[in-house]
Amino acid sequence: MPVMLERWNDDRMDALEGKVDKGFERVDADLSELRREMKAGFDRMQRLMIQFSGSLIVALIAALLVRA
Repeated sequence: MPVMLERWNDDRMDALEGKVDKGFERVDADLSELRREMKAGFDRMQRLMIQFSGSLIVALIAALLVRA
């Protein structure tokens, strides 16, 4: 079976370059969105941890005051 070799001319290379550039732009946009979502999630988790810690401290102080 003969092997067919394709010739890549400048127009085909330019078209491929355009596709690659668009692909990287899409990946960059997706990563930016992912970073925003992760930051929002970590901010919520940090807020929750601060609230939990504050509640725990208040409960411990109240328990110590009741025992005294």
